[in-house]
Amino acid sequence: MSEFTEKNKEVWGNLAKTYKTRFEKGTKLIYRLTQEKRLWGSDVWTDTEAGQGKEIKVLEYACGPGVVSTALAPFATKVVGIDVADGMVDEYNASAREAGFEDKMIGFKGDLLAEPMPEEFSRPEYSDFDVAFVSMALHHFEKPDLAMKRLGERLKKGGVCLIIDVLPHGKHDHNAHEMHNPDHETTHTIKTHGFTLEDMRKLYETAGLGVGFDYQVIEEPLVFERDGKAISKTIFIARGQRQ
Repeated sequence: MSEFTEKNKEVWGNLAKTYKTRFEKGTKLIYRLTQEKRLWGSDVWTDTEAGQGKEIKVLEYACGPGVVSTALAPFATKVVGIDVADGMVDEYNASAREAGFEDKMIGFKGDLLAEPMPEEFSRPEYSDFDVAFVSMALHHFEKPDLAMKRLGERLKKGGVCLIIDVLPHGKHDHNAHEMHNPDHETTHTIKTHGFTLEDMRKLYETAGLGVGFDYQVIEEPLVFERDGKAISKTIFIARGQRQ
């Protein structure tokens, strides 16, 4: 695990138990957006003709407490969450129990971006996913291009990779200056300050995920509290399929 990933592990592990409370408004938007864009992202679900009678596997990487996973679990047969922080994995599995999905939703500790690839990820349960999802975490990855490649390798042919993240600071940002508090603990876990349409197109295409690429800016801002102030960010959702 790299030094940068270790920092993410430490910071987000410490925030695990308070994450859902501290980011409540944002997590509600992510949950709703995930369900609203589900059929835009993929037509293969347990309640669709394309997914009828099939095993539908979902991977949420950098899963945190499992906001995306709990939103998609009703429409999948198996949901796997992976996170580098022990505390977040604990929260993920607690979320699964609270939502009544513990029979098909389970979180594991792991670093999918480690080099070399950890041996445990060669096991069958970590491959052939219909959907791989990363929500509000790509900008925390040291190597987003490697992340996209590794996610693509987990997908079956035609499987879909979905990303929710922030636009770069600038005209779309509501109060970017608030994000640059150098003393805030999460500031040191950010590697990329947002992704444009062209940034994401390149990442998807380079990872072999360019089929059906689409990128939509979300009108409703993502709002969260920091140091007693409301922070508002413009986010996007992107999709692409494995070739």
